[in-house]
Amino acid sequence: MLSAGVTPQQNIPDHIDPRTHLSGNWGGIRNWLLAQGIDIRISDTNEFWSNPVGGAQASSNYIGSAAVEMVTDLHTLTGLPLGTFDISAMEIRGRPFSNTPLYVFNQTSNIEADDNGRLYELWYSQKFMGERLAFRIGKLDLGHDFMVSSVGLNFLNASFSWPIMPDNDLYDQGPVSPVATPAIRLRYTLSPHWNFLFAAADDNPVGGPFINAKDLWNQNRDPGGTRFSFRTGALFFGEVQYRRTLYGRQGTYKLGGYFDTGRFPDQSDLRKNHKTNWAVYAIADQTLQHFGRITELDAFIRGNWTADTDRNQIVYAADAGLSLKGPFGRAGDMAGFGAGLGAARAC
Repeated sequence: MLSAGVTPQQNIPDHIDPRTHLSGNWGGIRNWLLAQGIDIRISDTNEFWSNPVGGAQASSNYIGSAAVEMVTDLHTLTGLPLGTFDISAMEIRGRPFSNTPLYVFNQTSNIEADDNGRLYELWYSQKFMGERLAFRIGKLDLGHDFMVSSVGLNFLNASFSWPIMPDNDLYDQGPVSPVATPAIRLRYTLSPHWNFLFAAADDNPVGGPFINAKDLWNQNRDPGGTRFSFRTGALFFGEVQYRRTLYGRQGTYKLGGYFDTGRFPDQSDLRKNHKTNWAVYAIADQTLQHFGRITELDAFIRGNWTADTDRNQIVYAADAGLSLKGPFGRAGDMAGFGAGLGAARAC
């Protein structure tokens, strides 16, 4: 069932344009590596956040993250009908502040984490059936594939990428950056309009307790990101994606859910535990209007819900927003407005 002549991943370029990369072409070395099927990517993100009022305590914080990733197209490298191998690592600076001193449910930054240099993702990917079926296995960040709004990713607040509900209701804020988890992910493309995704993963990436009063982020139990724990339970994700263009305006609609076989503490009595957890969600990304060749108005809305109110801090949540691309006639500019809420269980 191996497809003859596996094509390289689309996100591996044919050459590096030195004008668009801060470190240039490394004297031609980067283009030589690309010709062998090896793409090395280095990025650095720096953020400064200030919360003058609200939360438990006013706070100003710096957060930084450096990431190195190597994507290898094994078909190009070896000539064999193989897929893609990826390995990445992160170095995180600054201190997390959403838990303390702010004590907020809604995570502020998606690079906010304990000071550590850690292995991030490590996986192998292969395509079958004429590239209609793709599987990926290894240590994965499932936030790349599930519960994602492409329009919502334009906003900095972390809950616009990984929703507030799994961030508070799953172990270790869920299998999402900077904590990846052992998993297998399948994607089946039925047609240009329909995609089906499924993943099975360990539900507790660092293997710690659900509540750790001495380490609220629970990441120092696995500071290097090399722990592979299978002690708590299994986490399953499923999602259906539908794409459609109406009157020249592209829309993507997603319906999915997750199911966890692990144990979760009762929100009223932490001495009690409940077996299993689940939630469902729906997402819509829609282009509303084109204004010329560059400017475009997009919108998104996303909702999450669970009936297991006894074991979850957040029982339903919603977020939505508008994004205007190229408001000044330049493709790289963007202006937007987004808002979200999460509802805690009734006490």
